[in-house]
Amino acid sequence: PRPNPNRHPALGRLPIRANGDGSVPLVIEGGGDNWTGWIPFADMPRSVNPSRGWVGTCNHKTIAADYPYYYSSYFAPGYRYRRLKELMQSSSPLKTEDHYRFQRDTLNLMARRLAPVMADVLNAHEDTREMGSILARWNHRDDPDLVGPTVFHTVYTQLARRVFEDDLGSEGAQIMLKVWYFWQARFQQMIEEANAPWFDDIRTAGREENLADMILLAGRDARVLLTRRFGTDMRQWRWGRGHTIEYVSPIRRQGFGKGFLGGGRHPAAGSLESLHRGMYAFDRPFEVSISATLRMVADLNDPDKVLAVMCGGTTGRIFHPHARDQVTAFLDGQTRYWWFSDAQIEAHARAELKLIP
Repeated sequence: PRPNPNRHPALGRLPIRANGDGSVPLVIEGGGDNWTGWIPFADMPRSVNPSRGWVGTCNHKTIAADYPYYYSSYFAPGYRYRRLKELMQSSSPLKTEDHYRFQRDTLNLMARRLAPVMADVLNAHEDTREMGSILARWNHRDDPDLVGPTVFHTVYTQLARRVFEDDLGSEGAQIMLKVWYFWQARFQQMIEEANAPWFDDIRTAGREENLADMILLAGRDARVLLTRRFGTDMRQWRWGRGHTIEYVSPIRRQGFGKGFLGGGRHPAAGSLESLHRGMYAFDRPFEVSISATLRMVADLNDPDKVLAVMCGGTTGRIFHPHARDQVTAFLDGQTRYWWFSDAQIEAHARAELKLIP
């Protein structure tokens, strides 16, 4: 059936603007309204029963270049979605466990494209050669026991800081860099094209820096930072030592006792650009601030159960026996099932709660 133009999508309605795109405040003079209407429901982006047999989103840009309305300027780079497409293009039928494994996939397609560029530069200089060798050998997976992701993400963030700080100032660059979705896609394009004027440091009179210069300086910055944090032995620069996630109770989020009441701090897999989400604030590397709290796969042909695991350790029920008993399973990728049918609930029951009025 055709969409009903009088109905509104669950995500709400989006305005049509006479001026501007909403990314910055718009000065209004007089009593006029900058919103001239709403994007018609029938024109909203959607996909219904596509021939490939699945739909998915990773906060990426879902509209075509010729879309007639302004939709948004706040999108994640498309690397996670491209990885999802790779995984979904399997020649054999996918099972419930496959979909659960996809949610924990740590392959970083951004790194697969940018790490070789960094490695070539760092390998050409004695003081960064070991870091370049680490990047060249890395399999581009953001796994906690690998050193490659630590080197890559540190060089990457230091490169972004150096590229923008001279033009925007320290404070202005920090404000922009905190908003990952605002600059990442264009920055990656700049690195691949290697000829952006932003690579020149305007503070060095009489010299014009290029991308290789900036990568080398970022590599040296990264070495200083990582040595200060983890020591001189680069084998100890494992991703899970810096990239950690902490499950805290709402009763005690900070200070003494938070570790006792919450689920503790743990090495974390993934990154900003992997399906196994492990996003961190630019100015607080690499403490995970955005990740999944529930991983679930529902087989609609199975009326008995769904595969679902919660992180745990984040509720106020601190003395409940199940407050933290899924933390390890969640981190390690163990499978757990939530039983739906009466028969399976009874078969797997460990205790019974009776509410008698």
